[in-house]
Amino acid sequence: MTNDDQMAFEMALIRRAAAVEVLLRRLLDDRALSGEIARPERLMAAMRHGVLNGGKRLRPFLVMESAALFSADGEATLRVAAALECVHCYSLIHDD
Repeated sequence: MTNDDQMAFEMALIRRAAAVEVLLRRLLDDRALSGEIARPERLMAAMRHGVLNGGKRLRPFLVMESAALFSADGEATLRVAAALECVHCYSLIHDD
């Protein structure tokens, strides 16, 4: 792998991670979305603590890159990637 390839990979990882981070922050906000019941503030704070404390977001990256291979890139893919990251974070917390 050349330095250019390494740089391209790292930039793609950063770009995808940022997109997932934005969606996760929006989804884990205290304010209920249209049509939702109220979100318990304490629960949402705990979820944000478990999900938004950094990480490479490698799993979402792999989901999004795999989807791109089949021209399935878009909002639905981003949501699947974010969901997978939530499941991963849950597994880390549950394991403790």
